[in-house]
Amino acid sequence: MQADEIKAKIREVVTQVTEIPGEEIGDTTSFTQELDLDSLALLEIGVDIDYAFQLNLPDERFKDIDCLDDAVNLVMTELAARQGQAQVA
Repeated sequence: MQADEIKAKIREVVTQVTEIPGEEIGDTTSFTQELDLDSLALLEIGVDIDYAFQLNLPDERFKDIDCLDDAVNLVMTELAARQGQAQVA
C-alpha cells in the first residue's frame, strides 16, 4: 500500500469522525491545536485507523499522533514491520 493511499484513507477516517471536510485537513494540520479535537475524538480516530489497516495496536500507540503525517508514518512503519516479519517466516 502506497503512502498516498494510506493518507487518503486516514483523511477519510478523520473526516468521518470529525465531520471536517477532507480538504481542510492538511498533512501537518494539528489535530489538537488547529482542529481543536478532544481526547475522545483522537481516541476514536486511532481506533478507526487501527481497524482500517488491521494493525491491532494498543491505544497508547496513537497518543502521539497530532497530524495526518504522524498517522501515516505510524501506519507505514507498522505495515513495513509486518511485511518484514512475513518475509522472515
